[in-house]
Amino acid sequence: MAYVEKRGQSLRVVVRVRGKVEAQRTFPLEAVEEARKWGEEQEAALGVVGRGRGGKRESVAPRRTLQDAPEPKPAVDLPASATGYPLTLREALTRYLTEESPKKKGHEQEKGRIGSWLALPLADKRMVDITTVELVEWRQAEEQRKGCRGLPISPSTIRNKLAILSAIYQHARSEWAMPDLQNPVRGVKLPKNRKGRDVRLTTIQREELWKELRNPIRKPYLYYIACLAALTAMRQGELWQIARWECWDKANVIHLTDTKNGDNRDVPLSTEAVKVLREWWVEQGRPTTGPLFPDVMRPGTVVRSYQKVIRAIRKRNPSFPHITFHDLRHIAATDLSKRLSNVLELSAVTGRRSIQVLKRYYNPDASELASKLG
Repeated sequence: MAYVEKRGQSLRVVVRVRGKVEAQRTFPLEAVEEARKWGEEQEAALGVVGRGRGGKRESVAPRRTLQDAPEPKPAVDLPASATGYPLTLREALTRYLTEESPKKKGHEQEKGRIGSWLALPLADKRMVDITTVELVEWRQAEEQRKGCRGLPISPSTIRNKLAILSAIYQHARSEWAMPDLQNPVRGVKLPKNRKGRDVRLTTIQREELWKELRNPIRKPYLYYIACLAALTAMRQGELWQIARWECWDKANVIHLTDTKNGDNRDVPLSTEAVKVLREWWVEQGRPTTGPLFPDVMRPGTVVRSYQKVIRAIRKRNPSFPHITFHDLRHIAATDLSKRLSNVLELSAVTGRRSIQVLKRYYNPDASELASKLG
């Protein structure tokens, strides 16, 4: 049996046979006839459906047709207070960006995601009028869109954009006196994240990368910040925002305060890492205070400069892997895992609380694991 039910700002058509859902689909609130037609088509396509208690297949009774379904109520099933909320999505995005986002460590990344929503015509609608159907259509369009390198948009990018929109709806409910506001993001099926990248560089590839990073046409700091990322597993923000010369003690440890997960962390330095850091220290005039990399003023500066290096290498050598700056953290975790057999030690060094997440950064070589087994 097919019937129409109203769910928030949309219609849902459900085809059931003996209590079991055989098919369902969501339509815009105004598409009543289209919803009815689809339900009838599904009934006709199913023909003989469902099984009786004795295991025999039974036909849909003539009375179980969509024609008998009640006409959806034209009125919105929201409290009167909700329908009266005048706040547009653009106003909400701008207010959240001004009042709440600056309080977060990831403000710059969040700023970009909010900006992408502000660029859409959807932003001019009232928050209460935006439906799950519209967000599903947006997600489908994003899944087909190509990014700056001609590659499909990452599922994690789509998930992050939906997450910030959902957070704004929840914030509006609790903090902006809109308790009856429905969150349309909750009905959107999120795309599955891709599998963790298996990031490796051979010795020759590493030498090629370090050589290009030392190219005089590159930013002077770029080689040192990339090396430290690949040797210590420190995050980009930790290297250029948190790490300071006065935090580097004689025991070859860098003390980080207020890291991404909110904890303080001590990062031990290997002999090679100390060598790279000392070389940069001398080049900077042996400072005793201040940030390690004072020339890096914006979050995207390091990434953009590093991407130019990778593009230059791949232009000469197309087989060179596309290693992002964040991938250097993966490489460091893999290298450190060969020296730190205890996974808790590896977690402490890399700053990852979750062992499950840490596994994405740990990319061991099967032959090395076989040699350990004996």
